[in-house]
Amino acid sequence: MREILELCVKMDDYAENLYGELAAVCSDPDLSAVFLQLQADEAQHSGWWEGLLDAWEQGLLPDLVNDTDELADRLRTLHDELSTIPTEHLEQLSTEGMLALAARLEFYMIDPVFGELIELTEPARAERRHASYQSHLQRLVDAIGEHYPPDSLAGLLAATLSRTWRDNLRLAVYATHDMLTGLYNRRALQTHLPQWSAWSARYGHPLTVLLIDVDFFKAVNDTHGHAEGDKALQAIARALRKATRASDLVIRYGGDEFAVIAPETDADEYRELCDRITNTVRELDVRTEGGAPIPLTVSIGGVVAKDPPGSPRRRIESLLAAADRSLYSAKSSGRNCSAPAADARGC
Repeated sequence: MREILELCVKMDDYAENLYGELAAVCSDPDLSAVFLQLQADEAQHSGWWEGLLDAWEQGLLPDLVNDTDELADRLRTLHDELSTIPTEHLEQLSTEGMLALAARLEFYMIDPVFGELIELTEPARAERRHASYQSHLQRLVDAIGEHYPPDSLAGLLAATLSRTWRDNLRLAVYATHDMLTGLYNRRALQTHLPQWSAWSARYGHPLTVLLIDVDFFKAVNDTHGHAEGDKALQAIARALRKATRASDLVIRYGGDEFAVIAPETDADEYRELCDRITNTVRELDVRTEGGAPIPLTVSIGGVVAKDPPGSPRRRIESLLAAADRSLYSAKSSGRNCSAPAADARGC
């Protein structure tokens, strides 16, 4: 994981330096200002990865990548390709040559690997990170558009660059997100939970896993139709985001089932988290197109893992099974409530 994050820092540092050099020698003041802004963007991006590297070194971030060797190989290849960009005698380049150089740089930097890494390492901030990079790329596309007509080859390449970034990002999001609610999907849970469990065991930090079931959801679909049921699920998703912290991972686990992975959440905080969720859902005001209210409540169960540093990683299947037992207890108690966290021993 260290090498992966270090390579990300190294590539953004390379881009930052190149844009700074272009800004220094560019004779067009407007374009020079664009290069300076692109340099500032890259410094910010480098800061993201440096912050993640620091968090990893402090034990605050797990090894979220399953196949680190493959990902490191991809990043090394990208770094080597960046190194082939000619950076000598930049002052001899025309304005068009400088823009072509910048476009070539960004072509390598829009590789899907970066979107995937952001989704894995900073799920709560991923949307903001993606938007920031989109703005960065658009600065260059706009600069190319000001120097070339849209129907020119350069204009076409600029549009292709922007579209490729959006397509790569869309693919990364589709792989890890539920399209109806915008939450992370079951695949994301299967990726994140093993790594957070290993992190919890290695450093002795508490880890809470919640399973959440929408009460009597079948009746919502049967009474109001599936379109209204989808609206209800979207409202539940918004409530879960509101009730959880930015560091918590909120997942659509199944049809009307949700899950939350909450690092650094102990047994006392488990109860507080459950109460926030149940209360936030109860306060929802969801109505049909005709104005009829759709009452919504949830039942919650969970498990809290807290072990001495250096303990064996708890099995994911056992953690989910323990949380499911707790959820069953909440349902048996009348629903619209949460049950005490299951005993994590033996998981």
